Amino acid sequence: MTSRPPAPPLPKPQHPAVAARAVSDAAHVAAYIWARPLDPARHGRAVSQLYSVLRDLGIATRGLARYQMTDMPADPVSPDFPRHVDASARWLLNTCESLDGVLAAEDLGSLPDPDEPGAALCRAARNAILAWRQPSGTSVDRDITVRRFITATGFLSAATLGLATYAPRRRVIDLHAVCAGLAEVTAYLTAAIQAPAEDASPGHGTEPAQPTAAGNELPDDGDRHSAGPGGTA
Repeated sequence: MTSRPPAPPLPKPQHPAVAARAVSDAAHVAAYIWARPLDPARHGRAVSQLYSVLRDLGIATRGLARYQMTDMPADPVSPDFPRHVDASARWLLNTCESLDGVLAAEDLGSLPDPDEPGAALCRAARNAILAWRQPSGTSVDRDITVRRFITATGFLSAATLGLATYAPRRRVIDLHAVCAGLAEVTAYLTAAIQAPAEDASPGHGTEPAQPTAAGNELPDDGDRHSAGPGGTA
């Protein structure tokens, strides 16, 4: 009897900040492409991919809330970091449920081109689950990770608005609800990395209820802000 070959080892998780940058970059490209008219099939697939991304980022962010700092920062840090980041995770999970009746991208049956912007965004969000499962690093690493994640939520909002521009009326309402949820995510993430003297819960919303369903080197902190995905870091 021949023995089976051993299973290949799991890939090493990305550094948390690298994973956040990957999500931001992928969301940037998706926002650029989804701002253009899409045929009905591609538009429906993009909305399903958005659903999956929001869900997976919600799962990943639960881990990010448990970030373990390996240094004693010189400047004061917010003691409410876990609470604010956990609130942002709940907003992400609740927000994906705003897309009423949408199937997750992996449930559509047919596989999209792996280089399609939505597919790349789904991969980046799924990779963040592993990268943020037991995150640790310096306080600077932690804050870089969150700032990049904030940049990513901005691009996700832009991508969602692009889809809303050409969506059927009923779906437009759902997509605008997603944008409102992402604004809450951004507000809580911003509060998470503010110094205690400035730290406050976002005033324009409340924490959501618990949902019912639910390269590894660290580059410098130059996030993209240009209009198209060809911007440089």
